[in-house]
Amino acid sequence: MTRLIDVMSRRFTGRGIDPSGAAVLTTTYGSPDNEPILPALVPYTQAAYNNNAVVFGAILARLMLFSEATFAFRDLTDKHLHGANELDGRRATGLRKLENPWPGGTTGELLARMIQDVDLAGNAYIWDAGDQLVRLRPDWVTIVSEVVDGPLGGQYRRVVGYLYDPPVNQYGYDQQAEPMVLSADEVAHWSPIPDPCANFRGMSWLTPVIREVEADNAMTAYKIKYLENAASPNLLIKYATKLTDVQVETVRRRWAARYGGVDNAFKTVVLDEGADVTTIGNTLEQMNFSTVQAAGENRIVIASGVPGIVIGSKEGLMAATYSNYEQAMRRFADLTMRPLWRSACASLAKLVPVPSGSRLWYDTTEIAALRQGEKERAETLLVQAQALAQLVGKFEPDSAVAAVTSGDLAQLVAAEPEPTPPALAPFDQPDNTNGNQSNGNQSNGNAPALPAAPNGARP
Repeated sequence: MTRLIDVMSRRFTGRGIDPSGAAVLTTTYGSPDNEPILPALVPYTQAAYNNNAVVFGAILARLMLFSEATFAFRDLTDKHLHGANELDGRRATGLRKLENPWPGGTTGELLARMIQDVDLAGNAYIWDAGDQLVRLRPDWVTIVSEVVDGPLGGQYRRVVGYLYDPPVNQYGYDQQAEPMVLSADEVAHWSPIPDPCANFRGMSWLTPVIREVEADNAMTAYKIKYLENAASPNLLIKYATKLTDVQVETVRRRWAARYGGVDNAFKTVVLDEGADVTTIGNTLEQMNFSTVQAAGENRIVIASGVPGIVIGSKEGLMAATYSNYEQAMRRFADLTMRPLWRSACASLAKLVPVPSGSRLWYDTTEIAALRQGEKERAETLLVQAQALAQLVGKFEPDSAVAAVTSGDLAQLVAAEPEPTPPALAPFDQPDNTNGNQSNGNQSNGNAPALPAAPNGARP
């Protein structure tokens, strides 16, 4: 404990945090001042991930699509994505850090690690070590918080740091590793599903379906045992005469050796001494094994937020066909992936220098699974072109394009009216400067007289 106190003191010196308070030193699970991962949750979820095909398939589908996104900056005004520094035009330093988080690492590997930790432990921790980003194993991290006084009165709890404490004398890990206390501003904590029993800790989506995972594993174990016993249910062998205990044991042993196991299935049974075989169990078909197991799979898939048709579960394929795959992917992206991408960007934003007037955002334009069909894209472009034709002329062209592409009509800027051309100067009007009026019989003094009409007729 003395070493841990020294580490805390060095870490928090000059940061306005008192390392000697009980809020920092208490590490017992259940204290309101610290929130570790539930002790039994992570090992169990890891076992489910390694041993249950439904859980593995759901996590794999989430991981594959989530890791396809890339990072960009999003302008808060017109919502366009950009990845260059507005000042010098070079690639932004923050994006370089996310694109190469550690030596040889990529954005996809960073996102894959984050969502895998969130799926199994409910939390992901990324530490900015200065020269690279470091993924902290979530079950070795404890969130440390303290109660502070609000400026307007009252109190609230605030995260002051993270205690990273690898286990000692555990096979496969550094025996010399020491605990670290990291300040809140150097660790990105991502917990998209809040734990209702904690202030800052997240919850794995596997938590409410742990019993369903156990039931699915039990069904798989039952199927294995069923096949080990000659692919048949329990049997009762009856004899007309009473057998001794030695005879009963001998019959049981000889039956298992000759007819037990999958390799001995479908062999012909020959009985003597009036013996009779009676089935006392149900076959897999009689107990609707596939239906019962599919019901449990469906509950697991529902909790994961992955449509069943995406991972090929029986319930998903019974409810729809692969002709509905595009609609299922859109639901998967809109209700599961996009909220995850958005919250991940919010948590990582503290580790990168975000340009003024922008926010860290995700870019999905290169994800093939989320592209619309050719016909639907053409229809969308046609509708947008028709909308632009109606808007251009009344509004500024650039604002009309931004409004149509983003769907935000607030970006429309009214076009300035064209100036009215000047009126033409009159060139055939009479000169009335001498006070004389021009009519059919009069002219000014300078105009020549009209000729006389012939035959004395009046002109």
